[in-house]
Amino acid sequence: MMENKKILKYLYSLETPKIKLGLERVQSLLDKIGNPEKDLRCIHVAGTNGKGSVCAMIFYVLKEAGYKVGLYTSPHLKKFNERIRIGDNFIANKEIAYYFLKIKPHITNSRSTQSFFEITTTIAFMHFKEKNVDFVVLEVGLGGRLDATNVVIPLLSVITNIGMEHADLLGNTIEKIAFEKAGIIKQNAPVVTGAEGKALETIKKIAAGRNAPLYLAKKFEKINFDYLNGEFQQENKDVALTAIDKLTRYNSIKINKKWIINGIKKTKWPARFQFISKNVLVDCAHNPSGFEVLKKELILIRKQRKIRNFIFVVGIQSDKDSQKMLKIINPLVSAIIFTKSKNEKALRPQQLLEMFNKINHKKSTIKKIIENPEKSLNYAKKIANENDLVVVAGSIYLVGGLFKVIL
Repeated sequence: MMENKKILKYLYSLETPKIKLGLERVQSLLDKIGNPEKDLRCIHVAGTNGKGSVCAMIFYVLKEAGYKVGLYTSPHLKKFNERIRIGDNFIANKEIAYYFLKIKPHITNSRSTQSFFEITTTIAFMHFKEKNVDFVVLEVGLGGRLDATNVVIPLLSVITNIGMEHADLLGNTIEKIAFEKAGIIKQNAPVVTGAEGKALETIKKIAAGRNAPLYLAKKFEKINFDYLNGEFQQENKDVALTAIDKLTRYNSIKINKKWIINGIKKTKWPARFQFISKNVLVDCAHNPSGFEVLKKELILIRKQRKIRNFIFVVGIQSDKDSQKMLKIINPLVSAIIFTKSKNEKALRPQQLLEMFNKINHKKSTIKKIIENPEKSLNYAKKIANENDLVVVAGSIYLVGGLFKVIL
């Protein structure tokens, strides 16, 4: 256990404020350990929002069909092991240590040192190969073209949707961001997308240039989830089911309708529009597109549940368009408590308050700073009446930190 703590401490030490994109470092590492990624049958998923939910849905359907399925996602909510799983089992601490010690001699000790994400991705590939999985559902970390996961030749590529995010790294227009996300499209490999407008036009051009059959997400009948909430998950379900449809069509995989419906119904993807109590909702919305979806869902449930006031607990990362996010939810805010996750890129609550003061001029709005997330949530619950809803959003790291102490 101590060995694992040291390994994770070392891995986290490789995280830097400036994200290292590029395939050279991870490919060099994979080459030295025998290229486990080449033996994996992957479904590769990119997009601005919803890619984690889509990954989870595809994973649960394949699992329900009796396949041995690996799932690689990021970031984690409560602990590192969540990033890498096979079936019902997260990677064990002793397995993390085992793979890391195999990789360690090949990690470059210089300015070209592999990043936290690149080493984690390598561990995932090793684990999935060693355990001989039938399929891997692989979520892109950031972007697509230069993301460490983009060393695979997938059975199928999936691009959920495209919105403005990480403009400093991916480009300052929808077309540029779509170009980066569409970097996961490979020669002759089918692509499924839920993208629209200019983003879709860019994806179409790239798919055509690579002779990759492109399919738009079809509308399927509504499925009532056992564990997921929100109408937006129906759109994610449409992308996931279109992906399953094309996966079976191109790869002689047999998955019947019963397995598909059961897999979708059973899908668990925590902290996505999740009620953790009657009047506390947590959501991992962490960019403007996510906040638009959150706002739409809150307006829907306000009518359904006869909610009087929304009390927000908000913490946002410094690389996000905080001002735009706050503008989106402003019409719904009765009270807002600004806080911050323990992540080093978390924006100071004071900065968020100053931004919000320029947007919200209502004297009736309660605005407060409580740096500790747990205390901020407790305060929000304390001032909430029976017909009010507390909403925690803004950062996956914020929600994940709270999950560790409240669930």
